[in-house]
Amino acid sequence: MIKVLIVEDEMPSARKLNAMLKYIAPDLEVVNILESVEQTVAFLKENQVDLIFLDIHLADGNSFLIFDQVSVETPIIFTTAFNQYAIDAFRQVSVDYLLKPIDKDRLELAMDKFRKYHLVKKGALSVDYQEINRMIAASVGRKEYQERFMVHYRDKIKTIGVIDIAAFYADNKSVFIVMFNGHSYDLPNTLEQLEEKLDPKFFFRANRKCIVHINAVKDAVVYSKSKLKLNVEPTLPFEVIISTEKSSKFKQWLNK
Repeated sequence: MIKVLIVEDEMPSARKLNAMLKYIAPDLEVVNILESVEQTVAFLKENQVDLIFLDIHLADGNSFLIFDQVSVETPIIFTTAFNQYAIDAFRQVSVDYLLKPIDKDRLELAMDKFRKYHLVKKGALSVDYQEINRMIAASVGRKEYQERFMVHYRDKIKTIGVIDIAAFYADNKSVFIVMFNGHSYDLPNTLEQLEEKLDPKFFFRANRKCIVHINAVKDAVVYSKSKLKLNVEPTLPFEVIISTEKSSKFKQWLNK
């Protein structure tokens, strides 16, 4: 069996990847799912696997911190929500990546590459992960984020500046913009698509149902087992709960 480690701080994404792997690669065994740099370093110091799926942003920091603390020679497939510019950094080295949300066909291609170079040819990688990290940071700095959205209102088309948007939320297969003045409009986008368009300095994916602007967050309270409940203004049609897994990342974002 091919032993695989998944490192991902969003459990729904980790479970989805695990299920996809079971479907396309029955000779593969996911031995553990971890969500932080600290957990991963401790695991790799005591265990060996054949392949790692590694998210770049983890609950306690950038996953490249792992390579400062433990030597990793295991093949890695990065999972990332970075834009196309940053992905060019991966193409310059023999490292594969999967862009979120992960597509099954793309996952199959990544596994084919792994089998070809690491199982059949037994290829060894000499990868400078810190150089990849530097290239990604430089690339992300070049990204241009969306500044306005076009919406339909009655029989008119109007544009809304991102600066006026307090949140985006999904409800019953539809996605809505909520403005700071309380008005809302529907959009033909998914929240996953919007994440790519929005500047992460100002917008945070609170959970699977909403993305919030930093100025819409009035405060946060501890809510059962280290989850957080956000008080946002204007209010949304549901409570905004941040999972235990994402609460650390949220605090880092809020403190920048």
